[in-house]
Amino acid sequence: MAVDLGYDESGSGDILIVSVQVAVTEQARKLKRQWKSRLSLARLEHLHAKDFGNYTGGVFTKAGLDRRERHELLQDLARLIHRHVTAGITARVSVSEYDRIIPQRFRSNTGTAYGFLIDMCLLRTHLLLNDLHLPTDVNILIERGHANCNQVAQILGELQRVPVEVLPLPVKILTAGLGSKNDHPILQAADMLAYSRWQRMLIDGDASIWNALHKPGMHYRSIPIVCDERYIRSFCTHDEGAEKVNRYLKQMKREERHAKPNREGTAR
Repeated sequence: MAVDLGYDESGSGDILIVSVQVAVTEQARKLKRQWKSRLSLARLEHLHAKDFGNYTGGVFTKAGLDRRERHELLQDLARLIHRHVTAGITARVSVSEYDRIIPQRFRSNTGTAYGFLIDMCLLRTHLLLNDLHLPTDVNILIERGHANCNQVAQILGELQRVPVEVLPLPVKILTAGLGSKNDHPILQAADMLAYSRWQRMLIDGDASIWNALHKPGMHYRSIPIVCDERYIRSFCTHDEGAEKVNRYLKQMKREERHAKPNREGTAR
């Protein structure tokens, strides 16, 4: 058994928000089938949360959905999330505060604010899975679109090659990559959570999606992480676990470089 993680981001200006929806793989498959079926009934190919309240453009207007139909669809999709998704985790940070604290060299190599929030969500997911006695073998899918998503995907791809016993957290990354929200309901669900969190921070924000996702008595968990200075500084503090991973990756790349000329010589 494995667990699927779907990431998307929201926010504006100085505030960056990243959400991840966490679902056991079999439940994620059920979510995908039922989500697409419900969207098909609404004449939609995909959902884009920021279009929900837009009555002059966007996917909902293009499909001809009025206010009542949009809210009926929203309630149905929220029920699917509550039924099939274990939890949604949302982290947010002030980008200017992050850039002030984290050295430029560190940000350039591995530590953009976006990557930091991806990591914070993954750390919290690990704790959640342990608490629930769920497997920590994960498939990670990140919505393609953010300027730093390729850097994050590359880092996760390298971590895939590191044995679990070397990693500071015993999370085995089975797959990691980028995907389109249009094709993956779990990313649309992450979009709903991230966008609704952002709207909740605004004085005149639309609470419709947030209220649909956060029903009294639901088993679905919604976990917020406000990444203040304490979290940010801990991210760039020397960590023996991270150093162990870096040493392993460097050694692995050296061995690959040495092996390449040998393979070429054998081929000749």
